[in-house]
Amino acid sequence: MKKLLRIAVSLIALSGLAFGQNYVDVAPGDGTLSAALAAANDGDVFRLIPGAEYTESVNKTLGTIVEKNIAIVADGDGSIKPIVKILTDPAEGTCQYFQVGNNASLLLAGLEFDGAVDGVTKVSYLVRCYMGEVAQPATLKKIHLESCLVKNLLSNVLDGAGTSLKGNVVVDTTIVNNSIVHDTGTLVHYKYVGSHYIQVSNSTIYTIKSYGFRLSGYDDSASTEYPVIVIDHTTWYNMGLTDMREIILTEKATAVPFDKPITITNSIFSTQTNWETTSKTAINIKTTVGDAMATMTNICMWQLRPKMAWLNHTVRDTIRMDPGFADPANGDFTIPAGSLLLTYGSDGGPVGDKRWTNNASAVAQPGLQPEGFALSQNYPNPFNPATTIAFALPAASQVRLVVYDTLGREVALLASGQYGAGSHRIEFAAAGLSSGLYFYKLTAAGRSWTKKMVLMQ
Repeated sequence: MKKLLRIAVSLIALSGLAFGQNYVDVAPGDGTLSAALAAANDGDVFRLIPGAEYTESVNKTLGTIVEKNIAIVADGDGSIKPIVKILTDPAEGTCQYFQVGNNASLLLAGLEFDGAVDGVTKVSYLVRCYMGEVAQPATLKKIHLESCLVKNLLSNVLDGAGTSLKGNVVVDTTIVNNSIVHDTGTLVHYKYVGSHYIQVSNSTIYTIKSYGFRLSGYDDSASTEYPVIVIDHTTWYNMGLTDMREIILTEKATAVPFDKPITITNSIFSTQTNWETTSKTAINIKTTVGDAMATMTNICMWQLRPKMAWLNHTVRDTIRMDPGFADPANGDFTIPAGSLLLTYGSDGGPVGDKRWTNNASAVAQPGLQPEGFALSQNYPNPFNPATTIAFALPAASQVRLVVYDTLGREVALLASGQYGAGSHRIEFAAAGLSSGLYFYKLTAAGRSWTKKMVLMQ
C-alpha cells in the first residue's frame, strides 16, 4: 500500500471511528464519485487515482453524508493529487462538495478541490453542516482535511452557519493539517455551531476573501459549546481581501464565558488588505477576564492592521519583521536562507508552514510540494485512443518525457523543456500506432523513471 494511503489508514485507526477498511476504488469520470458516495456504507474508504479528474455535472452537491463514517483518499504518495470538480451551473442554487450531518465523519486526504470551471468560480463550499430543511439536534463526529489543496471557492471551506443551527448542532472535532487553501472565503466558519476541538496546523492559508477563522453566534443560553482551539505552524497571508475581516475572530455571548483554551504557536501572520489605511482589527479574540485565555507564542506578524483585541492573554516571543517570502503572489512562501524565522520556533526550528523552509522553489499553482520526483501509472490503462500521464517535481527541472515501442524506438515526444515544481499532466494521443505494449520514460535532474502501458485498438 502506498505512502499516502498508509497515512490515511493510520488516521482512520487513530480516530477511533467505525471504519471497516472496506476499500472502494473509484474510476475517474463524470458522476463516478457522487454515485459511489450515494451507495456508500458506513466505514467505506474511497480511493481515487492520482492525476485523474473526478467531476460532477448533474448535482449541486457531490455527496451528503449522514450516519456514516466516510474517507476519500488519494491512492498514492500524495505527490500527484486527484482533482475533484463540480461542473454544475449554480444559477438555481448553491453548489457545495459535501454536506455532513448527524453521527457522521468525513476524512479527505491527498486531494485537490478546484471550485472554478474555465476560470469562473462556481462552487461555494467544501464541507457544510447539513441537518435537512429544518435543523434537528445533531452531533458530527469529525471533519478532517489532510494534505489537500483547496482553491477557488465562492464562500467558506468548512461551514456551519444559520440561526436554525443555534444550540442544535455540534461538530466534535475539526482538523486541517498539512494543507494549502487559497482564493476562498473563510477557512473555518462556525456560526451558531458548537464544537469541542478545532486544529489548524502545518498549513498555508492565503488570498482569503473574508476571515481566516471565525467562531460566532454563540447565544446567551449556553446551548452552543465553545471549542479548544489549536493553531500551530501555519502561514497566513493576504487575509480579508474583500471585506477587511479579521484573520482570527472568536465572539463570546454576553452571558456565556469562553472557558476553553486558545493556543496559537509557531505561525506567521502577514499582510491584510488596507493594513496601512484602516484602524480595523487583525486578531480579535473575545473572552472574559478570569477565564482560560489565549496563549500566543513564537509568532511573526507583518503588515497587519494596528488593532489587536484580546483581554488578559499571554503573548510572548512575537516578532514584527518581513518574512521575505520568495514570491507570495504566485504562491511561493519560501523563507530566505539565514532568516531569523528559520530558528524562531518554540523548538528552535522554523515558524510558519514548514514546507517553505527548505529554500526550494514552489509550484506556480500551489499545492502540497512533492518530497521527490514521481511518475504515475497512466490512466486509463489499457487505453484507446488516448491516455493521461502524470508526473511530479520537487523543484523546477529540465524534463523530457518520451514514449518508446518494444524495440526501443522513440514513437512520441510528450514533453521537453523546463517545468516548474509541482504536479503535471500530459495527454498522449496514440493515433496511428499499432496495438501493443509501450514504455514511457521521464528524465529529469539526471535521473530517469520508466513505466509500461498498453494500447488496445
